[in-house]
Amino acid sequence: MKENAKCFIKIKKGIYEEITYKELKEKRNKYITYKKKKFIQLDDILLEVSKREYETIDPEEQRLKYINRTERNIKIISYDKEDDNGTVLKDVIPDSNYNLEFEIERKMEIEKLEEALFQLNDEEYNLIKALFFEQKTLREYAKMLGIPFMTIQNRKNKILEKLKKFLKN
Repeated sequence: MKENAKCFIKIKKGIYEEITYKELKEKRNKYITYKKKKFIQLDDILLEVSKREYETIDPEEQRLKYINRTERNIKIISYDKEDDNGTVLKDVIPDSNYNLEFEIERKMEIEKLEEALFQLNDEEYNLIKALFFEQKTLREYAKMLGIPFMTIQNRKNKILEKLKKFLKN
């Protein structure tokens, strides 16, 4: 608090005397009654309050002071940069969203799908590859081969049925 900061001391109920913070410190050193007075800080001003008022405000104020004190002692650690020991925090903390069972099932399904794709002949494989891996439309693929759209659509449906049967086994 600055030496010239304003302090308001209660003289009577609802009547306050304005003094500086320096004067308040001097009076606290000189008079016991001033040592017992309770103050709350409002920006750069100290305001005398009753013991009861202080007790209702004090726990929150003390908590904030504690937080401010402890924040000064906290060392900020980057989640994705190496610390002094060469450790990267994101590599140490386990991902709580990671589901091992799901990942294993997914990997098994992908392997089974790869097997199913190898069962297709070249014409069937090229159609699936163009539609699902290269994101071509049925019309684009039909135009590229010079085949009617409906023929490509029927082939696609037959190939998907073939893959479904293989995946169910």
